[in-house]
Amino acid sequence: MSTEISKDEAAIYDRQIRLWGLDAQQRIGKASILIAGMRALSNEICKNIALAGVASITLLDHQTVTEFDLGAQFFLTEDNIGQNRAEAAAASIRNLNPRVQVIVDQQDIKEKSVEYFETFSAVCLIHSEYDIISKVDNIRRIVKKPFYAADVFGWFGYIFCDLTEHAYIQEKKLNPTTASKNQQIVEKIPHVEAYCSLNDSLQKNWSVLLKFQKDHHRSPTQEDTQSLLDNKAQYLADMGIDDTTVLDDTLLNDLASLMDTEISPVAAIVGGILAQDILRTLSANELPIQNWFYYNGHDGTGMVHKI
Repeated sequence: MSTEISKDEAAIYDRQIRLWGLDAQQRIGKASILIAGMRALSNEICKNIALAGVASITLLDHQTVTEFDLGAQFFLTEDNIGQNRAEAAAASIRNLNPRVQVIVDQQDIKEKSVEYFETFSAVCLIHSEYDIISKVDNIRRIVKKPFYAADVFGWFGYIFCDLTEHAYIQEKKLNPTTASKNQQIVEKIPHVEAYCSLNDSLQKNWSVLLKFQKDHHRSPTQEDTQSLLDNKAQYLADMGIDDTTVLDDTLLNDLASLMDTEISPVAAIVGGILAQDILRTLSANELPIQNWFYYNGHDGTGMVHKI
């Protein structure tokens, strides 16, 4: 997509331009996005940002499609089994918006150089190991560009957002006494928000999952439930909290037992929120997630934790 909005593009993206403005749509239209790891969550993100009209989406994934992937990934069919996951999904994403360039990269993320991650407007890692998330986050902080990591497991999901320092505009509607009855004045207030790194945020013990991955270099399984419960008890004791219902034991049990399970409605909700936040970051309108978002599909609640 060019740096200017053409007549055809103005017609296609008319609703979005009226929603967040021409300048914001131009910024979105110049953005290059890396989505690393093709899962159900990735499908949702790609769908939304492609329809929004970003310049390019790079799909990074070295794994092949299996029957397991067909359960929740709507870009895939049985005919794709055995194909590379990024390549298999690319055609459907291109069909959503032919104006968006979709690039397939079949290399293992662990083999990528530092320079590879520096160039994108935004980087989003899906279902990645802690060590990879931490490494890429640190790379993005040096170049001061947006970084996201996210995952869904069973009924739960999380989003981590690190924008280092993010400048955005907040619009405040004013109704001065001197204005006419139907007149409304909008004041645009500039803000700069500072974000902490993944490593710094985990010092606060917000994420049981990522702390487990950091300590054990793997994701928890159902056999690790007791270890998660022990970590919870120790953390509450360190904080001087006696109420063990702060975090229900059944939630930790579900977390461990459904660690590698994708449920489509959960992926749709978390993916939609993440895609919208990426667009909000690119448009520089309003404050994006700061720093963590957690979703609990048992009761449909979502919470943002600022570290």
